[in-house]
Amino acid sequence: MGSMTPASTTPASTTPASATPSFLQRAAAKDMAKDAGPGEAGGLVQAPGRRFVLEATGLEARAGFSLRDGALSNDSRIAAHARLPLDTLGRDGLLDTAGELPLAIRPLPEGGAAGRILLVLAHGGQEPDFHATLWLPPEVFAVLTRDLHAGRAGRLTVSATTSLWLDAAERDAPASRAVAWKLGRDDERGTAPARGLVERIEWSAAPPAPAPIAPPAPEDPEETVAEAVGRLNWSLKQIVLVLIFLMIIAALK
Repeated sequence: MGSMTPASTTPASTTPASATPSFLQRAAAKDMAKDAGPGEAGGLVQAPGRRFVLEATGLEARAGFSLRDGALSNDSRIAAHARLPLDTLGRDGLLDTAGELPLAIRPLPEGGAAGRILLVLAHGGQEPDFHATLWLPPEVFAVLTRDLHAGRAGRLTVSATTSLWLDAAERDAPASRAVAWKLGRDDERGTAPARGLVERIEWSAAPPAPAPIAPPAPEDPEETVAEAVGRLNWSLKQIVLVLIFLMIIAALK
């Protein structure tokens, strides 16, 4: 099983997949407490002491290129299906929530947020619904890709400190209790992405698929009364024939 815990635990910002390297460097230096959001006046607060956990399965390596800012760039990534094992993710002021979402795992550009693993959670944009992007240092991305091709990375777990929001009543909830994370709003009152610093990432081979259960053998249908009587009559006829045959033999003697 592969795992990594970054040496630094200072929260850092991240950026969507379409961002340029320079923006990544600037975003990584921001303090998440300065992110736009509803604030305590709106009944929502940030909870830096509580970890946001994602579990991903179905990891699949994808290669390609895309046009960004007028230039062709490498779009290699690992696609996966992620789920929140306990909590839910929603948007401030809206009722839609999600417990599952697509995850894209990408390598950070050279020199961008070195030594850090960054997480972005968003809604809309290139994806119609909730989605997540995990940015890995190139050396970590290379190890994960190698393990994926070798069959040693079938599932992945991420634990991060994020700029997501919680209801004030949930801020001090125990870790065993489910909470409803929310994306905040931007300056135009739209949904703003949340950024996070991954404190731990680990992966392992997917568990073997359970052996298929053989269907039970069909039971013999219950014998009807008519069938039982018919079988008895046939047996009696056989006995009578045997007795007649014995009587003929005795008469010949």
